[in-house]
Amino acid sequence: MLSIYYKIWVDAIKQERAKKGANGNWKAYTIIPISLIQGVNLLTLLFILRFFTDIPILFTINLTRDRAINACVAGLLVFFIPFVILNYLLIFSNDRYNKLMNLYPARGNKLYRNYVLISLGIIVVPFVFKLIFL
Repeated sequence: MLSIYYKIWVDAIKQERAKKGANGNWKAYTIIPISLIQGVNLLTLLFILRFFTDIPILFTINLTRDRAINACVAGLLVFFIPFVILNYLLIFSNDRYNKLMNLYPARGNKLYRNYVLISLGIIVVPFVFKLIFL
């Protein structure tokens, strides 16, 4: 299971390093999009679970009187920050990405692109069908 995860990361790293150069800030341009997509995957899973159970999709946090700020902070804490920490620990700590790049060859960004398209498609397509047919 982790090997496909690492292969996606290798494709993403090679793509961003090609665009930004080896000395650029390619790490941030790699970890942020993948963490966002993983958050979208978690949101999709919670929507599916919500269909069968009564769990909340977004947990409430009361920091300010503004509901939008509270929702944004809650979304960051649930759907983004945990994945950034997890990805950093699995990929970037101790320059592990160098070992992974040697272990898994890049696939011409096809795996990374397909991962993004499938992840977004799984959540967008049902909403489009809902808008069309309901």
